[in-house]
Amino acid sequence: MKVTLKDIAKETGFSVSTISRTLRGKGKVREKNERVILEAAKQLGYPLQKNAGTKLKQEDLFVAIITDFHTGEFYASFFNGFINAGQSRNLDVSMFNTSPEVDNICDLIKRLRNSGYSSAVLMIPALHRDDYLQIMEETPSYFPLISCSNILQPVMNTVTFDAYSGASLVASHFKERGYQTVGFIEGPTNKPEARYRKNGFVDTINHNSDINFIWSYPGDYTPESGVRAFDKFSKLNEKPQAIFAANDTNALGFMNSARKCGYHSPEDIAIAGYDNLPHGKYHFPSLTSVDTNYEKLAHKVLDDLLDQLFTPTSHQGVVSLIPVGLKIRNSS
Repeated sequence: MKVTLKDIAKETGFSVSTISRTLRGKGKVREKNERVILEAAKQLGYPLQKNAGTKLKQEDLFVAIITDFHTGEFYASFFNGFINAGQSRNLDVSMFNTSPEVDNICDLIKRLRNSGYSSAVLMIPALHRDDYLQIMEETPSYFPLISCSNILQPVMNTVTFDAYSGASLVASHFKERGYQTVGFIEGPTNKPEARYRKNGFVDTINHNSDINFIWSYPGDYTPESGVRAFDKFSKLNEKPQAIFAANDTNALGFMNSARKCGYHSPEDIAIAGYDNLPHGKYHFPSLTSVDTNYEKLAHKVLDDLLDQLFTPTSHQGVVSLIPVGLKIRNSS
């Protein structure tokens, strides 16, 4: 079926006259509106003039980071990685906060499209499979989306860290240091990446006969969870020699409580975290942590968004795992 100006108007919300002026290169149209119209026309298959088809350039793209923001270093580090990656590629990146309700997210994406943004990254761990399906259904194919939050049975293309391997690195480190008993402070069990962290750690421990997993605490990602975990730990008859916490905030909450009660790390209890956030590096003692390179993740996300933008394809639920490392510091 032949694509008409009315089809482009329906997709973008602009009038037929505005679209006509844009595609003919006549009259004044705001640059961000022109970008939206040209992208929509290209993706719908409208026959563009040669000069119109070349107006869309990488340096003209605007990427929106959509997240349910929470105070703390994690989101600041995550966004900073995208800022640095965007600047190195001459791309503009902005962050937008929203509640995790899917209707609000879809409404925000629509407003971003109409404001000249060309693509979006979703970092909202509370979303589920049906939420992603609705978001994809309500978002035109010419507006690429990438998720940075892993889910079970993903339907949207996703870029995230290899949490399982990162946790395995911690287990191997504890083994190399000669610790014979270990424990784990869990993250939220409703979040897949928290389960991958526990599975990677426990599986690696269970494959080594000279080290035993003897304790876990059902925590979350807050410092208060680490404090509560230490309270339980302090009452154990057999205490693990080393503990892996599901994130740095958990680990530091545990360490601060331990120090107040006279414990020293790593002499009395070794501990490692996950995320390698800046506060762990400057804590006393400095915190061993799984190193997640947010700038490396951002570059992969931007690569995938550009591929989708210039060569549109449907989502296949492909998960790209970014390798992680281990920063070994005084706490272990």
